[in-house]
Amino acid sequence: MLLSKTLLLIIACAIITVLAAYAFYLHNKVKAVSKENQDKDDAERLLAQKNLDKRNNGIISDIRFIAQSLLSEQCEMTEAVLRIHHLADALDSDIMLQDQFSTIHQHFTACKNMAIKEAYKELPKKLRFQQDQQRFRLEEANNSAVLDEVQLIIQYAFANLKNLH
Repeated sequence: MLLSKTLLLIIACAIITVLAAYAFYLHNKVKAVSKENQDKDDAERLLAQKNLDKRNNGIISDIRFIAQSLLSEQCEMTEAVLRIHHLADALDSDIMLQDQFSTIHQHFTACKNMAIKEAYKELPKKLRFQQDQQRFRLEEANNSAVLDEVQLIIQYAFANLKNLH
């Protein structure tokens, strides 16, 4: 009887040891899979951040190019303002609401509903003339302030852009 109890105790200890070893193995496997998933998530997050940075840097480059084009008189003021404002909004909708860009924002607000491209061509001549006159008056009134603000945009750091979390 003592032998059978001892044998049962040895078998029980062996089973417990095997189960403990298996539990340790499973724990390590879960830990490895978790680390692998975390590494994969980190790599995807890093790639997404790089893509976002690339997109943002492209938009910033386009904004500066348009601003420089306006300063060198290679495009009209209203076209530049519309393009700059739309691009800046793609980065951060609050950029153009800053006091330092108030004239650009006001000019944009006054022009954003004007007909362009095909819609402009389809306007009757009288309405086209009226829209052109309104645009010319706006450009004349805002000329120096917009040019000053465009110069600021070329130097602007765009430091308030957000990173992915």
